[in-house]
Amino acid sequence: MITENERIILEKLREAGDKLSVEEIQRLTGLSQSTIMAVIELLKSKGAVREEAHLLKKYILTDIGIDNLEKGMPEEILLDLLKKSGGKTTIKSIIDLMGPKGNVAIGELKKRGAIVIEKNEVRLLKDVSEEILKEKEALKEIKEKGFPSDTDVISSLLRRGLIEEKLERKAKIAYVPQIADKLLAEAKTYVTKLSSDEIVSGRWKEVVLKEYNVEAHPPSLYPGLEHFFELFLEKVRLVLRDMGFKEFNYNFILQEFWNFDILFQAQDHPSREIHDTFWLDYSSDTILDASPDLVEKVKRIHEKGGSRNIRGWGGEWRESVARRYILRTQMTSATIRALSTRPSIPFRIFSIGKVYRPDQIDYKRLPEFTQLDGIISESGFTFKDLLSVLKDFFNRLGFEKVKFKPAYFPFTEPSVEGYVYMEGRGWVEVFGAGLFRPEILEVLGYADNVGAWGMGLERLAMKLIGVEDIRLFYSREIDVLRKHYSKALRALGE
Repeated sequence: MITENERIILEKLREAGDKLSVEEIQRLTGLSQSTIMAVIELLKSKGAVREEAHLLKKYILTDIGIDNLEKGMPEEILLDLLKKSGGKTTIKSIIDLMGPKGNVAIGELKKRGAIVIEKNEVRLLKDVSEEILKEKEALKEIKEKGFPSDTDVISSLLRRGLIEEKLERKAKIAYVPQIADKLLAEAKTYVTKLSSDEIVSGRWKEVVLKEYNVEAHPPSLYPGLEHFFELFLEKVRLVLRDMGFKEFNYNFILQEFWNFDILFQAQDHPSREIHDTFWLDYSSDTILDASPDLVEKVKRIHEKGGSRNIRGWGGEWRESVARRYILRTQMTSATIRALSTRPSIPFRIFSIGKVYRPDQIDYKRLPEFTQLDGIISESGFTFKDLLSVLKDFFNRLGFEKVKFKPAYFPFTEPSVEGYVYMEGRGWVEVFGAGLFRPEILEVLGYADNVGAWGMGLERLAMKLIGVEDIRLFYSREIDVLRKHYSKALRALGE
């Protein structure tokens, strides 16, 4: 027994004498794709048709790839600028002209051996126009047909986040004559519903009613769910709150004073250079949220040092540098802001938020990521107390084994790197910690030790949930999100 739609599709397949795609069947029958797919499933269960499917790899441009294709690749623009400038120019000139793309352009040309950087000046070594043109042509081909003729450039385009790989399922429906011919020969007109006229007139006796399958499953419905990374972040927040921590948030656009200077980070420290920090084209005459007295204390500690044999960096501390606006590079900028409000001891404070650092996009790096930073103090607080709190935190997250290793960080002393043990992965480094340096405590007026620690949360979530590529945190593919949501539930014990 077959329905009218089954009969129509079988006849079209037989007439075609070849395999047809769903789109071709739709064109021949006028039926909707959803109807055709449902009917094909019925015919497959009866053995009347056979589906032959394969996965086709293709590529699509990301938003960055589209921008590079339409407006020019950053390294292409910089190369042209260097040629017009006699083969050299300053980093400042590049950033003034190109903005954030200047960092990308410098990185790409340096990687190709086309430039060298000497004392904040970029000098051209060789012309790599042909290499750049090859990648740009590949972007055009991918936009038009989903695949470049030169496959050698694919890995570079993927690394830079200019393209994404997609697997497209292609299927054809084949007619199985041994069964389908028999079904068509026995075909009758079946109906699925009766009108009141058919019932009253008795015409219902002349038709064959389609059987109702009470065992058929209803269509699947997928309600909206939290992002799998949000599940992890909420787990972290819940553990910290249970341990008595309070959350504090601060701006992600701020002045260097709060990101570096108050943390006793020298103004000529390499991390404050253009390759490690996003600067904003915006200025201010004052340092926001900081009293003149606090600014003066920071200036004095940098230039001359303080009590308890504290030595400063020497030289001149420039307020103009501290006033510059940046995108925060670390969440310690938030916890130190909380500490500057003079919370009463004992206190436990944490901050979770995005931080930003120039970096090449690949499977484990992004120019923005989520960081957790925490501070803690109580009367008589010691380094050993800090390690005990950290061990308790990771035990509550589900890591039974935690170990510490001596390390160096700019604004804590003593300092450690922290590792957790994961089955199948061994010891994995996940955080840095230590006691705030006396230079920081003196400026803020604290006599007791203050413990601090920080960690990138995407890296820990990747290891814990089993995410192989950090870019999947931003995926819009529903299947990817569902898969990792399920893995997150299992990993977090939800």
